[in-house]
Amino acid sequence: MRNILAVTDYIFKQSFRNRILNVLILFAVFTIGFSLVISELAQEAEIKIVMDFGLFAIGLFAFLTLVLSVTVQMFEETELKTLMLIMVKPIKRHEYIIGKYMGIIATVFMNVLIMLCILMVIISLRGGDPWDIKLLAAAGYSFASVALLSSVALLLSVVTTSVPGCIIFLVFIYALGHLTIHLKNLTADSNNAVLKFCVDVVYYLVPNLELFNLKDKIFSTEALFAPGYLGFVAGYTLLYVAVILTVTSVIFKNKEFY
Repeated sequence: MRNILAVTDYIFKQSFRNRILNVLILFAVFTIGFSLVISELAQEAEIKIVMDFGLFAIGLFAFLTLVLSVTVQMFEETELKTLMLIMVKPIKRHEYIIGKYMGIIATVFMNVLIMLCILMVIISLRGGDPWDIKLLAAAGYSFASVALLSSVALLLSVVTTSVPGCIIFLVFIYALGHLTIHLKNLTADSNNAVLKFCVDVVYYLVPNLELFNLKDKIFSTEALFAPGYLGFVAGYTLLYVAVILTVTSVIFKNKEFY
């Protein structure tokens, strides 16, 4: 456990030493603040506009934080050979994978927390309830979706041999993760068994990110904030992350470094 926490601390600090990440955080805060300007265009639905735009920004910049963190870590491991220095220490490879994952999601969590606090201040200034449980749940599940994607990003960083390749595949999975449920619905009434089978394989293999998309449903009447639904999504996240990290650890354990 000590080794895992040591790697987590190292990854977390390395991420925040990167100036590009700091600029990204400032830009994210500015973008959320811009919701004040947008809300002036729809005064009758002012709070809704602020919440919707703010939660959209949180989800987007949380994903960009993940992309940047993975890029920085892969660059250091491949170009600066930091991985070789870590591997000579008495640390097991699965401990490194788990620690690296925790370090990345800690970085994402910190950014999400900063953005959420700014959004809550803006909502309070506009006369809304900053402690609305639906707002907090929507922000929490934006973070959970990126935490799930972080495990996929780790798998891709181990499997792929280049930083651009890893990022391209990650962005593709991010986009596909929001489309799989729609593809499944479109092919539900299809008579093409091969097509339905292919879509089902993609649906169950690719993370279903639409499960976490609560940001535009805060003011809906759907029962998406019921404890049962939230518990299902939490269980789905934990199971998916556990499986992906296990696969990643096995691949990484058998990987040779030169």
